Amino acid sequence: MDDLVPFSPQSDRSKPRHCFAFEPEQYRVKVRRFSALPAEFTVQRVNFDRDIRAYERAAQQGYSTVTRPPRRPRDPDRTPDPEDLERAQWRAKQSVRLRVLELAPSALVTFTTREILTIDQLLWVWQHFARLMRSAGVDFEYVAVPERHPSNPAHLHLHVAYRGRCNFSTLRRFWHMSLEARHGRRVAVILRGAESPGNVDVQPVKSRDSLRRMRKISRYVAKYITKDLITEFNRRRYWPSKGISLQEAQVFWLDSINQADAIREACTMMGQWDNLSDAPAQKIFRPSDRVAWCAIDPDKTPPPPF
Repeated sequence: MDDLVPFSPQSDRSKPRHCFAFEPEQYRVKVRRFSALPAEFTVQRVNFDRDIRAYERAAQQGYSTVTRPPRRPRDPDRTPDPEDLERAQWRAKQSVRLRVLELAPSALVTFTTREILTIDQLLWVWQHFARLMRSAGVDFEYVAVPERHPSNPAHLHLHVAYRGRCNFSTLRRFWHMSLEARHGRRVAVILRGAESPGNVDVQPVKSRDSLRRMRKISRYVAKYITKDLITEFNRRRYWPSKGISLQEAQVFWLDSINQADAIREACTMMGQWDNLSDAPAQKIFRPSDRVAWCAIDPDKTPPPPF
C-alpha cells in the first residue's frame, strides 16, 4: 500500500478540460458512493459530435444560442428502435444494480405462484405482501424484478434482493396470505402440497465474503432485466422499496483523451494506482471501449476520502 499514489482530485474538474471543437471525444470519471458499501468509479468516454453539429446548425441559421429540438410525443404503435431498446435496457440494469448495492442485501429469493398472473395482478399481490410485512413490524427493504418463466413465458415470478431479519417461514406464510387475499380468502398458516398457491425459494449466492456476495446479488438481479421486460412492462420493470435512495454521483473531467490514459489518471485521482507494478491496484472491468469501471475493495487499498 505504500506504493499507491494518494487520492488527489483537482480543484475544479466540473467541466470538460478541452474545447470539444478540437477534442470531440473526452473522458470523465464518475464516482458513486453507497451508504454501507465501498464506492465504485466509472471511466466514461463522452462524444461531443452531436453538440458540434448543433452549434454548426445554429451558426448557419444565424441563431445566437443553441437549443434542443422539441421532444416528439411517443407513438404507442411505433416499433421500438433497437438502439433505443438497448440503451433503455442498459439504463434499467444499471439502475437496478445500483439500488441493490445501496440496499446492501441480506439474501436473494424467488417468489413463485401456481396461478398465472398478469403483471398488474402480480404487482397487487406484491404490494399486499409488503404491507403485511410492514404491519408485522418486520424490517424488510427490497428490490424486486419480475421475470417470465423460461419454459412458460406467460408465467411470471419475482426475483427479490432484500435486507432485513426475517425467517423464510414468515416470508412463505405472508406470501400465501397475499396470494389468497387476491381471491378474498383469509389464511393464517403456510399452505402445503396441492393447496399451496406458490413458494419462496432461496437462491444460494456463494462468495468469499459479504461484500463480494452483495455485489454478486446486485449483478444477478440486474441480469433479469430483459428486453421483453422493457417493451412490455414499460415503467414497471422493477419495484424498489421506498427507503432506497441513491446518492448523486460525483463527476471529475479528465485531461486524458484515450481510454488507457484515462484509466490511469482516474485511478491516480482515486488513490487506486500502484506505482510499483505501474498498474491499477484494483481490478478494472472494461465492458466496452467507451466504459470501464472499478468496484473498490477496501481490503486491497484504502478507500477515497469522500
